[in-house]
Amino acid sequence: MIRKFGEKYPKISNSAIVDDTALIIGDVFIDDFANIWPHALLRATDEKIFVGKKSAILDKSFIESPEEVYIGEGSIISHCSIVHGSRIGKNVLVGIGAILLEVEIGDNCIIASGSVVKEGVEENSFVAGIPGKVIREVRKEEIEKNKKICEEMYNKAKLLKEND
Repeated sequence: MIRKFGEKYPKISNSAIVDDTALIIGDVFIDDFANIWPHALLRATDEKIFVGKKSAILDKSFIESPEEVYIGEGSIISHCSIVHGSRIGKNVLVGIGAILLEVEIGDNCIIASGSVVKEGVEENSFVAGIPGKVIREVRKEEIEKNKKICEEMYNKAKLLKEND
C-alpha cells in the first residue's frame, strides 16, 4: 500500500517492484529495479528515505527516518531488519534481524544476522554482535556473492508479482 503523509507522497520507479502487502508512507523514493518484499514497512514521516537501484528490502523489514535514510545501490536489507535513520553504502548485506541505529555503513559491508550496530562502519567490513563490532574484512568472493543475490532477488520479486 502506498500512502502519502501530509504533502509528501512516495515516488517509485516504474521498474521497481513493490509487493502489494508492503507499506510505503511519505517521502520515500524507490529507484530503478529496487524491490520491496511482503510486509516491509518504509515510513518517511520526518526525513526522506532513498532506496537505491537494484536494492532489496526483504520481508517484514522496518525502515524509518528520524534522520534521512539512504540505502545505496545493490544493497540487501534482510528479513525482519530495522534501519533507523541510517546511511548504507553500495553492495551492503544487512543480515536477518539486524538493527542499525542512526549509523553510516560503508560500501561492501556485511552486517551479520542479529547484530545491533550503533557506531559507523568503514567499507569492506564484516560486523557481528551486540553491540556490532568489526570482526574482519569482507572477502572479494562475498562481495560478488552479494551482487549475485541482489540480482536473484529482483528476478524472484518479478516472478512473485507476475503470479499475483
